Amino acid sequence: MATTAPKKSSKFLKILLLAVLVIGISIAGTFILLKQFGGPLFASAQTAQVPEKPAPVPKPIFLPLEPFTVTLNEPQSSRILYTEISLRVLNDESSQQLQTYMPEVRSRVLAELAKFNSTALQTPEGRAQLTQNLINALQAPYDARLTAPSISSVLFTAFVIQ
Repeated sequence: MATTAPKKSSKFLKILLLAVLVIGISIAGTFILLKQFGGPLFASAQTAQVPEKPAPVPKPIFLPLEPFTVTLNEPQSSRILYTEISLRVLNDESSQQLQTYMPEVRSRVLAELAKFNSTALQTPEGRAQLTQNLINALQAPYDARLTAPSISSVLFTAFVIQ
């Protein structure tokens, strides 16, 4: 009996080693095949590990102006426009420059508003033209030594014609 026990254990050990070897070769072969032909599977796993951060969206800079009340250019009647305007500027330097020259900014806005009549301002095209005229007027340099302020849009927050 003593001789059969080592035979059984050595036979069992050989089968166990053979099974581990077959499993190892199977895993290695699967890995190699997936590496060669399963590229998208591994590529997505690699990109998932290092996600790209989106570029931060810059915070918008708005410069609200005090309300305007203007008599419109009407030949037969007297019409009044009440409007509140906010300017969207591209940088702090432009905002500071517009705040420094605020009396001139308001004068330019009033001059542009007074050029229009109520019929033109009640159409989308008329308001778009007013917006473009205001941007052009406000982007003109306030001093010869300064660069023009960068204004991306003119926003009407109130617009009443009476």
